[in-house]
Amino acid sequence: MRAPTTMDSSSRGAKFALVVLGLVSVFALTGFGCRRPSGAGDALDQPLVVWGLWQESEQIQPLLDAFEAQTGVKVDYQKRASVATYEKELLEALAQGRGPDVFVIHHTWVEGKRGLMSPAPPEVIDERAVQDEFVEVVRKDVVRDGFVYALPTSVDTLALYVNNDLLNANAVPGPPATWEKFSAAVQSITRVTRTGQLQQSAAALGTADNVNRASDIVQLLMLQSGLSITNDEGEIDFTQPAGETALTFYTDFANKSKKVFTWEDVTQDFSIDAFSEQETAMMINYSYHIPTVRSKQPRLNFSIAPVPQIGGTQNPRAFASYWPFAVSNTSRAPVTAWQLVRFLTSKEASETLNKAQVLPPARLDSIETFARDPILGPFAQQSLIAATWPRVDILAADGIFNRMVNSVIKEGVTVPEALRSGADQLEQLITTPPAGAAPAP
Repeated sequence: MRAPTTMDSSSRGAKFALVVLGLVSVFALTGFGCRRPSGAGDALDQPLVVWGLWQESEQIQPLLDAFEAQTGVKVDYQKRASVATYEKELLEALAQGRGPDVFVIHHTWVEGKRGLMSPAPPEVIDERAVQDEFVEVVRKDVVRDGFVYALPTSVDTLALYVNNDLLNANAVPGPPATWEKFSAAVQSITRVTRTGQLQQSAAALGTADNVNRASDIVQLLMLQSGLSITNDEGEIDFTQPAGETALTFYTDFANKSKKVFTWEDVTQDFSIDAFSEQETAMMINYSYHIPTVRSKQPRLNFSIAPVPQIGGTQNPRAFASYWPFAVSNTSRAPVTAWQLVRFLTSKEASETLNKAQVLPPARLDSIETFARDPILGPFAQQSLIAATWPRVDILAADGIFNRMVNSVIKEGVTVPEALRSGADQLEQLITTPPAGAAPAP
């Protein structure tokens, strides 16, 4: 689910129509859409088929109509029903030759599934253009061996959600900018009875099972600690002191013997629910959960701040997660399909989509526009310091990080032991080629 626009439907529709008209004019003037583009193997007797997950038809269709007006190419947009079944559905469709020409992927899929994707022709977009137009994390994620495999309209990052009323009531002067100040705020807000019962939580952190995207938060802490998680040889590298510091810091929030204890595994609600019901004052999450919180508690007085950093760091980091467009290697019109992706990720088109969905931008030339937004501003600014690491199977990797957390807080495993076990499991995952992986050269 993605955030809805805050405009009413009539003004939104009028503004959207004006933007689309502007797009048609822009691309007519620039020569983007010479009619009926062609490329080797292109077959344009049928519409291009696009599979999406997040864009509603009414949001993207005017842009597809603008593309058709300039190129003569019809596009059939199909929003898939469930993110839970999307990957399986997509892989089956591609294997059976009935898949879409263009489809959204999680950015990590480039690492393990690019054998299913057709790289962009250099005349449509090359690595230099990606570097010039998009935030740095995009180039690192979507370019392999000099070829561009996907392009995003937006880049989301983990940011800090804060309950303003709870911070004010506990004399916490605004969202903490560093983890040191965050820990101090936790101690000021948390209330525990004499019998050790948690009355008021300060932050939804420390566990795996009831913290949304706990695995991403642990990875964020590792990257902020200076780890790359994988070394230059592609080997897992987080069992060193910085890795121990990151995992210890996270699990301490669920350790009753620590001053920062503020969250429990069994008694606490799921983190988004707890934040919405004011059971906790802070949580770390992506922008797409803004509408989730608002739907659960429309009157909640909350705001968004940049994710805390290590005090005095010269290497600030945010953790990115996003869904770019890719082109199938079985598309009968790969060049035209890539021209459509290029169109949708242009400044004008991507800003239109991002404003409709209330999502932060992926393009460098859009950051200033979104940085002034009180909600999206922190996310937009953080895209400049966003980082990830290559994962061949994101679901399996998430499970490994969650098991590391659980082994520490539930089973009494030491942090070094948990890290060693997790590293071994990730190494095994890396050496097992996933479905759709590119063949070895």
